[in-house]
Amino acid sequence: MPAAAFASAFASPPPPWAPRPPPRHASLRLPPPRSSSNNSGGGGGDKPTTSWVSPDWLTSLSRSVLGRGNDDSGIPVASAKLDDVQDLLGGALFLPLFKWFREEGPVYRLAAGPRDFVIVSDPAVAKHVLRGYGTRYEKGLVAEVSEFLFGSGFAIAEGALWTVRRRAVVPSLHKRFLSVMVDKVFCKCAERLVEKLETYALSGEPVNMEARFSQMTLDVIGLSLFNYNFDSLTSDSPVIDAVYTALKEAEARSTDLLPYWQIDLLCKIVPRQIKAEKAVNTIRNTVEDLITKCKAIVDAENEQIEGEEYVNEADPSILRFLLASREEVSSLQLRDDLLSMLVAGHETTGSVLTWTIYLLSKDPVALRKAQDEVDRVLQG
Repeated sequence: MPAAAFASAFASPPPPWAPRPPPRHASLRLPPPRSSSNNSGGGGGDKPTTSWVSPDWLTSLSRSVLGRGNDDSGIPVASAKLDDVQDLLGGALFLPLFKWFREEGPVYRLAAGPRDFVIVSDPAVAKHVLRGYGTRYEKGLVAEVSEFLFGSGFAIAEGALWTVRRRAVVPSLHKRFLSVMVDKVFCKCAERLVEKLETYALSGEPVNMEARFSQMTLDVIGLSLFNYNFDSLTSDSPVIDAVYTALKEAEARSTDLLPYWQIDLLCKIVPRQIKAEKAVNTIRNTVEDLITKCKAIVDAENEQIEGEEYVNEADPSILRFLLASREEVSSLQLRDDLLSMLVAGHETTGSVLTWTIYLLSKDPVALRKAQDEVDRVLQG
């Protein structure tokens, strides 16, 4: 399954690579491109859309001014059109990315306004980028547009801080923890989703699976991190709304022509920024409250880690493990690390599940194989 990795073109250039044609998927079919007059379209029709808000003119200008027109990397360029950008902002991120993947191959540049992105859908290249993180590559734009939400969390941390915080959190994700979570959390949340979908299956009514998977993964990660049930599959809450508001703000910042949100005065008067700040405060206050309550319980019970695969049976959450480990870390750093897993983790997992289901729906043979495997597991 193609997995997208992003790297800013302003960072060190990627190593030379040999362009190759996109792999063939005989049974995969995308819907035909929608008309460019349709604002919800995914890639334009026969005639490109011309608009002052389209990044096309900025792309051309930046190439001329910055001298990017003579690029010799050999990486094909997929220039974004207005409809493509609307699709990116509209939520169905993988559809336009997959369209360009089929057109340009497993590695291509997405030129959008003053920024270029290298989109990676090749496992070997993705592995190269991830292994080179910290030396050849950095988080760049992702850190820039997400700092308002993640603070110093390891989702956007760089260098020594990232190494230290990653080493502190990884021990909590041991084999026994995963086994307990699969039994107590993963399966139960998946069963609730299936129950929710049965109504749609019986009526034949279309369902937004990206939204449903995001709700399920938010429930999973809430229970896994804090032993807190968001219950987002069946109810709405200010916290859930705040999470999606913050994510949309980070997404919007990545495509803003000018980073006006770096000016404090504008953040106090621009409605979008006021809404984003309220959302972040809601999320942070909730996480801080959960940390305070859990810390009080751990201190009262004088709980400490016993063995490498320690799990508290009553509360097997990552927060409980981290507090019981008695690591010297500030409450703010712990909050930012947990926010990294909560916000970034649930959305990416939801996207992967959506993408997987989409591809299976286009490949009857693979779908039947997956269904048979599930049937064998259920039958024991």
